[in-house]
Parts: sequence; structure tokens; C-alpha cells
Amino acid sequence: MNVPFHRVECDGNELSYLKEVLESGWLTTSRFAKRLEDGFVEATGAKHAIAVNSCTSALHLAVEAAGVRPGDRVLVPTLTFTSTAEVVRYVGGEVVLCDVDPGTGLLTPAILEETLSRNPGIRLVMPVHFAGLAADIAGLTEVADRHGVRIVEDAAHAFPARYPSTGDVVGSADSVACCFSFYANKTITTGEGGMLVTNDDDVAARARLMRLHGIDRDVWKRFQDPGPSWRYDVVEAGFKYNLPDLNAAVGVAQLERAESLREARQRLADRYFAGLGNVAGLDLPPRADGRDAHAWHLFTVHVRPDASVDRDTLSERLAAMGVATSVHYRPLHRMSFWKAQSDSRPESFPGAERRWEGTLSLPLFPGMTDAEQDHVCTSIAAVIGSDAPLIEIPPPAELPAGTVD
Repeated sequence: MNVPFHRVECDGNELSYLKEVLESGWLTTSRFAKRLEDGFVEATGAKHAIAVNSCTSALHLAVEAAGVRPGDRVLVPTLTFTSTAEVVRYVGGEVVLCDVDPGTGLLTPAILEETLSRNPGIRLVMPVHFAGLAADIAGLTEVADRHGVRIVEDAAHAFPARYPSTGDVVGSADSVACCFSFYANKTITTGEGGMLVTNDDDVAARARLMRLHGIDRDVWKRFQDPGPSWRYDVVEAGFKYNLPDLNAAVGVAQLERAESLREARQRLADRYFAGLGNVAGLDLPPRADGRDAHAWHLFTVHVRPDASVDRDTLSERLAAMGVATSVHYRPLHRMSFWKAQSDSRPESFPGAERRWEGTLSLPLFPGMTDAEQDHVCTSIAAVIGSDAPLIEIPPPAELPAGTVD
């Protein structure tokens, strides 16, 4: 059996909505992008939602709208994809990498406090909600406010999820902005795409302006409003970040099923906890307090130093058994470009070092069959060993939202 790391599920209204877009004769940003934005306002409780062509674009718009200018220092967790840091360089800012908690992969208030105390002059911090588990945004905000630092949230992994410390939906906090990804392997997809949500009117206005070349009239409105469509002004040197309706149509269909897709991921996560609980030398990921708090974009296990094989050997042997895996992430301080730009000493990032050296992401996607998941579990047990025979994996118990798991 071959189990892919991810398989896209498009069994809702995707084809119907795409047909509607194609038959309309208008393929770029228009009514479906607006529907997706409206849906995210409803889903997150944020005041504004701005659809863009990637989470990277959303992060860039957020950092720019936050007022980061050349020479400004921005704090970024080292355990993240490079886009979180690279958008700071787009505006000429200086990236300062920081450590994460080794158990969760998250930036914590304690780590933020210690890092800000050692690095005066930080303008902005960009916490990453990792693997679908949200950071303690209330605690981070309290620390950031005391130091006069603003927050932009990277929530590429975290839709739909809730902040464990407050129970509020990710995206509802009063940070500068919260940015989501709709890349093909994310919890909902548009193929390529992203969303910036914010409660700040000025940030929203700036992001909308800069999203499409700094033009003072939205392209769809120019062709709908009375008067010549060519009458517009360019008031800033903006970007080309709008989300076409071809992508947005897929996103609207996915958003309609976002909670059922999350529930499918939750079920698979529960089965992994049951199926891998006896495997020696393997630590399973942390769970959120409420069953609806974790988006389960990733299911990451940690191969301990006392395991019979190391992470790389496990990954290679699983591949030979037809199981695809990945690693999230090799920290930025180990990447060639960022090594040259910032502190890259491993001892400066003990939490990230401990986490990445043994971490392995297992296949997890809503359409994954029980047989596929059982093959993953039995393959891991065959490679790494177990303390007891694998138990039969039970279906998860039905618990009301918010119940402690």
C-alpha cells in the first residue's frame, strides 16, 4: 500500500462553483473572492478579511501595514517556513530569530519576555500557530504590549482553530493582522491563496490598497460602478496580490465544509493517538484543551534519542514501505541564507534544536482511509518497535465542543 503525505479533497461544490465562474466570463477577482472574504469574517469574527494569492502575500501586506520600515527589527520564531521571515526583508526590516517551546513548537510568553529583554528595539513579533495548535495569544499580547511591540500572527496552519488560552477563534484577536494559507496541502485550499484578517480599519484599508498596485478603485467595482472603468488613480507603488475568482470559487466550496474537514482530521488524530500510543521511543504531539481548538494541519511525532532508530532512518524505511512523511521544519537558523543574516548558533535555540532533530510529520488528510492509517501505524511499529502489540484502533468518542480531551 502507498500512502501519500497529502491528498486534496474536493468533493463539495468546487466543480459547480468553478463552472459558474467560467460561464460568467469573469475569471479574476470578483464576487467569489468577496464571498470568501465575507465567509472569513463570519468564521473568525474579525472585522475585515482581505483575500490574496498566498499567505506569504498576506504576511507581506500585514508587515507593511504595521509600518515596518528599513532597519526595523522583527522577531520571528526559528521553527517556521522561510516566508514568515522573508516578508520582513521585503520591506527592508531586520529579522531577529527566537527560540520555541520544544514540546509544542510554539513561541511562548516566557520565551518572548526573555528574548525581548535581550533584544531592545524590536518593532514587531510574528508568532506562528504551529501544526494547527494556536499559541497563547493573550499571554503573548500582554508581554508585547509591555514592551511596546506589535503582533502579526502567522496562522497558515491554524484554520479553523481556537486560542487554547481564551477559547476564541484564531483570527479574532486584536493583533495587527492574522494571516491564513490556502495552499494545496492546508486545511482548506484554493490551490494557491491566502487571507488577511484584522479588526483594524486602517490596516484593512492599507492592505486593500496595496493588494492591487496601489490603485484607489477595486478592479471589480470599476467595471460595475457607473462611469468609465479607466478612471482611477495610482496612489501607492503596490503589489499584485489579488485572489482570482477561479481560486476563490474552490475556497468558497472548501469553507462550506471547513468544520467537517476539521472533524475528519480530529478523528484521524484520535486514531493516531490510539494506534501509536504503545510505540517505544516515540512521543506524540500535544493536544489542545478543547476538541475544536486544534486544526490538525499536521500530526508530528518525535523520535526520542533512546528509540531503536533515528528520525532519518525511520523516514527512509517508511518510504520503502510506501508511507510518505515530511519534516516541519528544519529551523531557519540552519538555513544558508538565514545563517548569514542572524545568530545561527544552535545553542541559542535549544528548544528548536531539540524539537527538529527528532520530529517527523505523518500523513494526515480528511480523505485518508482507515486502512491507509492502519498501514502507517503498523509500519512505524515494525520499524521502531513497540512495548505491546498494537491495539485495535477504536472510533473516537463524541464529545461536545470545548470539552477537555
